[in-house]
Amino acid sequence: MFNINLNFLNNKRKGFTLVEVLVSVGIFVMIVMAISQIYIAVLHSEQVAYALLNSENNIRDNLEFMARAIRMGKEFQVSSDKKEISFEYFSGKQWETVRFYFNESNNNLYKQDLDNNLPLFDSSVTKVQDIRFSIKNNEAESQIIIIIVLEAMTTVKKTDYMFHVETAVTPRVLPI
Repeated sequence: MFNINLNFLNNKRKGFTLVEVLVSVGIFVMIVMAISQIYIAVLHSEQVAYALLNSENNIRDNLEFMARAIRMGKEFQVSSDKKEISFEYFSGKQWETVRFYFNESNNNLYKQDLDNNLPLFDSSVTKVQDIRFSIKNNEAESQIIIIIVLEAMTTVKKTDYMFHVETAVTPRVLPI
């Protein structure tokens, strides 16, 4: 009697509707934007960390440079404001006077000897805020200790970062 063709019910449409495509593209765009923001933040953090590492290395290297000179020195004298230290240093052939001092006009630390008057910190350190030298155990027949306290600032991406470093150095020359 009735011969109904039911094949059209079995033929399901294959593909996506316009609404499904728009929703999936929107979700994909939001995910890509979130990942790109994370990537940009990581790049920014990496640049800041690298610049701070360079500044820290500069400060550490120059403090070690001063410490090596102080270790080989004798007859230390610290200024009344504690912003400079002078001493005798053996340069291979003779003893010469060496002085480390803070120059407030350009906020840098300098080393002065017979031949040179050189700044210690490069441009990665924006400015030296403060430097203090002090001598401990300055008694006869007692090993002395020179303490160096340094506060320096560096600016990375318009943000200031402070470094506070303190070290103690014992000269090798014994006051006998």
